[in-house]
Amino acid sequence: MSAREFHSLYYTDCSPGQGLRGGAGFQFQAVSPGTTDEMMSVVQRSALYEAPVGWMREKRPVEEYPPSLVHVHNGVYATARGVYLGAETGGVREGNQFTHALVATDGQLYGPIRPAQLWGAPWWVEEPASSTECPAVPAEPEAGPFGVEALREWVLGQQDGESWLLAVHSAIDRVHDEGAPRVVFVGEDPAAVVRWIAAATLLLPQERALEVGFRVFATNPQFSGQEVLALHPDWAGSLAEPERHTDFEVFNLATGERRETEPGDAALHWVPRFLRADPYDVVDAVELSHQFARGRGAARPSTADRLAAGVLALDEQVTGPEPAMALAEWLAAPPAVSASDVLEPVLTAVLDSAPGVPVLTRLAETDLEQAGQVRIALLRAEIDEIVRGTPADDRAPLRARPWRPEEAEQAAALVEGAAGAVQPERMDLLLRTATRFDVRPRLGNFTEAAGRFGEWWAHHPHAGVDPARWTCGPELIDLLRDVLARRLDGPHRDEVGAAIKERWWRLLAPTVSDPFMRLDAAVAAAAVAAGGSARQETIEVFRERLRKPEQPGTGEAVFDALFGESAPTLVELSDLLAEMPSTAVSDALAQRAFGVLVKSKVSGRYLDVLRGLSHHLGDRQDLRKLWEDDGRLRAWLTNFRRKGAEAGGPGDISEEVLGARAGKIVEALLDASPQDSADLAVASGEQLQQTLVRELPAVWNDESAEQDRRDRAVVLAVVTALSDNATGTVRAAFDRELEAWMHAHKQADFRRISKLLRGVDAGAASVWHEWLREAAQRKPKPARTRQVARRLFGRRER
Repeated sequence: MSAREFHSLYYTDCSPGQGLRGGAGFQFQAVSPGTTDEMMSVVQRSALYEAPVGWMREKRPVEEYPPSLVHVHNGVYATARGVYLGAETGGVREGNQFTHALVATDGQLYGPIRPAQLWGAPWWVEEPASSTECPAVPAEPEAGPFGVEALREWVLGQQDGESWLLAVHSAIDRVHDEGAPRVVFVGEDPAAVVRWIAAATLLLPQERALEVGFRVFATNPQFSGQEVLALHPDWAGSLAEPERHTDFEVFNLATGERRETEPGDAALHWVPRFLRADPYDVVDAVELSHQFARGRGAARPSTADRLAAGVLALDEQVTGPEPAMALAEWLAAPPAVSASDVLEPVLTAVLDSAPGVPVLTRLAETDLEQAGQVRIALLRAEIDEIVRGTPADDRAPLRARPWRPEEAEQAAALVEGAAGAVQPERMDLLLRTATRFDVRPRLGNFTEAAGRFGEWWAHHPHAGVDPARWTCGPELIDLLRDVLARRLDGPHRDEVGAAIKERWWRLLAPTVSDPFMRLDAAVAAAAVAAGGSARQETIEVFRERLRKPEQPGTGEAVFDALFGESAPTLVELSDLLAEMPSTAVSDALAQRAFGVLVKSKVSGRYLDVLRGLSHHLGDRQDLRKLWEDDGRLRAWLTNFRRKGAEAGGPGDISEEVLGARAGKIVEALLDASPQDSADLAVASGEQLQQTLVRELPAVWNDESAEQDRRDRAVVLAVVTALSDNATGTVRAAFDRELEAWMHAHKQADFRRISKLLRGVDAGAASVWHEWLREAAQRKPKPARTRQVARRLFGRRER
C-alpha cells in the first residue's frame, strides 16, 4: 500500500469463510493490504456502529436507523461510517451493522479536510467485499456535501447561528483542557450535528481538529471515549437538559437549549470572520496562526498569532492601540518564520495603523528591514508630543542601530524642523530625544530657533539642562558663550557674573582658553576657586598660554584670570612662573607673586621663586635679606662640595633660610667624606647643629635610602653630640634620637657604626662602644637607657 493512502477496513456479521477469521460472526470482513492488528483493534474498540437496544427490541424498520460517523485518535487516526443492516446473517436476531473505517498513522493524509466533512462522501462502502481484501482510500479523500462555503451558509441560515457557532467552537476548542467537560449534542438529525462539528473544527488548526474524537450517534455516553458525542432524544435521558450536568457541555438541537458560557478568545476572533469574510481564507488564517504558535514553542495561538495571520491571509488592517501593541510584542519576539514573507508585511500593517508612541517604542526593538522607518515613525511621534507640550518623561534608551544615510538625513530634518516650532523651555527635551535616536541636527538649519534657545538658556542658569546629552552640545555651548559674553559686557554684568560663579563655570570651564576674554577670565576664576580637579585642569589650560606668551601682558592676564577669586598656592605660583622665560616676567606679575610670597612659609620652593624674581625686588628689604642669605648659602654649598672642610662654615645665615635649605645642607654633608662632614658639624654653631637634629633622623629612618648613607647620618649625629662645642640642647635632642635608633637596630648595625666612627674619631668610637655594651648588659628600660646615655656622653665634657 502507498504511504499516501488510508488503510480501509470493513466490519460486519460474516457467514463462514467470508471474513478474516474464517468462521461466522461479527468480524473484519476485509482490510486493505498492510493493515495492522493495532489498527483493527482501535476500530473495533472505538469506531464501530452502535445500534440502540431499545429500537432493536421495538423492531423498528431499518430505514429509521441513522447512519453513524465516528472519529478517534488513539495511536492512529480512524474515521468510520456505519449503517444498520437489521437481522444478522443467517438468522432473525436484530443487530447487524456494517462499518467502513479509514485508518492512518499520519494525519497529513486528511489534507485540509476535517473528519466531520467526510459525512456523505461518495466513496463510503456499505456492503462486504468479494474477498477479504478491499481497496485503500487515497489521501485527501473527497469530502461530502459539507464544504467550507456550504457550512458557512448553513450556519448563517440557522436561528442565532453565530451565537451557536461561538458556543460550539468554544466548547470543542477546550475539550482537551484539564477539567474541561465533554460536548454532547442532542438531536434527531445526525447531519445537523455533523455540520456543527465540521464548522467548529474548521476553525481549529488541522493538527488539533484531528485530535478531537466524536461519535454520531452514541448509545451510551459513559462508555464512549470520544470528546464529542451525539445522542438521539430517545436515549438522551437527563442529558437532554443542559443545566443538569457539569461533566458535559450540552447542546440540545431539538429544543434549542444550551447553557450560556463565556465564548473563548479564539471563537470570538474567528467565528465572525468565518461568517463574513472569505471562509477559505479564514481557514487558512487559522492554520497559519497555529504555525506561528508552534514557531514560538506554544501549544495554542495567542491573540497576536491570530492578528498576524489575519493580516497575512485576510488582508486585515490593524485597528486600535491594543491590536497594534499585541503585534508589536509579537514582532519583537517573533516565531521562527520568514522575515520577508511574514514579519515585514505584519510590520507594514502595524505602521499603516498610525500607532502611538508605546507601540512604536516596542517596534523599535525589532531587527527587520524596516527598522529604520520604524524609528523614523517613533521619532516623529515623540517630536509631535514635545511640540504639543505633552509631558514626557525620560524614555528608556533605544538599542544601538546605525542609520542608513537617507534615514539619517530624514531623521535630522525632523528634529531641525521641530526646533523651529518647539518652545525654548522644551528644546532640551527635543535635543535629548535626538540623542536617544542618535540623530545629529545641524545648527545651521535652525539658526533662529537656536538663537532663541540660547537667549532663554542664558537667562535660566538653573534650568537643569545638560548639553552633554545633546549630539549638538558643543555648538550650543558656543552659542551660550556668545550670549553670556555679550551680557557680561552690558548692564547685566553683575547678574551674569554671579551666575557664572554659581552655575555656569561648571559647564564652561572646559571651553576656556583666552585669559584676555572677560567671560573666560570669570569662568576660570570661579573654577579655580571651586578647587579639586576643576582647579587643576583650568590652571593647566592657561599654563599652556604662558609657554608662548606672544601677547604683551599674558602673564598678568593669566594670573588675574586664574586667581581672581582665590589666591594661588606657592606650588601653583612656582609652576606658573616656571613656564615663562625670566625675561617675560613683568614687574606687574612679579608684584603679584610677591603678594603670594609674603603670605607663605619660607621653603626651598619659596626661595627658588624669590630667586627668579630677584630683578624685581626693589625696596622690599625683608625679601631681599632672604634672597641674599639664600645666595650666600648656595654659594657655600657649592664651595663645600668642591673643597670639603676647607670651605669653612656657611657663616651667619638666617634660621628661615637654613630651615628652608636643610635638605640641601644634609645632602651636601652626607655626600662629603665622613671626616669632612664631621669636622664641619663640630665646628659649626648651634643653628646648623639644630638643623642636623631635625634632618638626620629622617635620613636614617628612610628605608628607601642606601644603607651607607643612613649609617653616615648616625655617625654624623654621634660626632656632633659628642663635640665639645655642642650645646646641652643639641646633645639632649641627639640623645633622644640615637636612643630610639639603638632600640630599632641589632649588633650588626652597631658594628658598622663603630667601624665608621673609628675612621673619624677614635675617642667617639670608644664612648659609643662603651655605651652600647653597658646598655646591652643592663637591658635597661627606656628611662634607664637615657640615664646611661647621658652619663656616657657627659664623659667627654670632663
